[in-house]
Amino acid sequence: MLGTLLSVLILGAMISAVYALIAIGFTMIFGVGGVLNLAHGALIMLGAFAYLGLTSTGGLLSLPPLVGFVLAVAVSAGASYAMYAGIVQFIEENVVVTFLATVVLALLATELVTFWFGTDPYQLVPLVAGSIHLETVGTRVRYMELLGFVISWVAIGLLWYYVTRTDEGRSILATSMSERGAQLTGVDLDFVKSRTWLIAGSFAGIAGVFLGSLLSTYPEMWLNPLAIAFIIVVIGGIGSIKGSVVAAYLIGYLETVTIQFLGSSFQGIFSLIVLVVVLLVLPQGLYGREFVHE
Repeated sequence: MLGTLLSVLILGAMISAVYALIAIGFTMIFGVGGVLNLAHGALIMLGAFAYLGLTSTGGLLSLPPLVGFVLAVAVSAGASYAMYAGIVQFIEENVVVTFLATVVLALLATELVTFWFGTDPYQLVPLVAGSIHLETVGTRVRYMELLGFVISWVAIGLLWYYVTRTDEGRSILATSMSERGAQLTGVDLDFVKSRTWLIAGSFAGIAGVFLGSLLSTYPEMWLNPLAIAFIIVVIGGIGSIKGSVVAAYLIGYLETVTIQFLGSSFQGIFSLIVLVVVLLVLPQGLYGREFVHE
């Protein structure tokens, strides 16, 4: 029993770190621009397939995994930026139109990937192959899981330092609190929002590579992560980075425990129950709103 609990603690920590990465990008875009970006999930899928195309045998370039990883993250970040610069910035004042546009973009990306790669699931080349057997726990942990945990927290830590210790990062915080106030202090709103979409896209790309490596890569792989990100963001408080991290670990551990003791068929049920309870008791989420769009 002790071994099972330790296994849940270890595996839950790893998947929760990736969930946090996804949710932070999702909540930053909403906090800074007030945009509910449903194409965020498609960026996860795009990162996974970019990595597949760049590293697989017979792929576009068959690059080393590390090089492919960096380029795949750059592809997702670039796609996210292009989405904002090419479409969203011109329609973001209309919430409904922007919402529908991100849905259309997500579906379009899915169709393009399906046309190019087909519908069969793929297994990505791992950045680090192999696993380690934890005898005291009685479980085997893949190096990719450990690497996903480390890289996710490095990315989160760098973001936290950026938004709290640098002038450019503080401009993101200022914009999230009040666009009007940020403008009065000389903040370039378009530049801030562009950086936010770049960061969110890069986080989605990192998450896509690890999710695609640990699970499988297929065109609709973005649906479940997007749903989880939405649940996490609402529970943590829309716009709150800290809330997204805390809620990611809550949901990540909840899902890990559920799968371990009840089976994968019950995976999302308890997350939805927690979401409903939080909405009834704390409508603003656990940490309210750090990011408020005006």
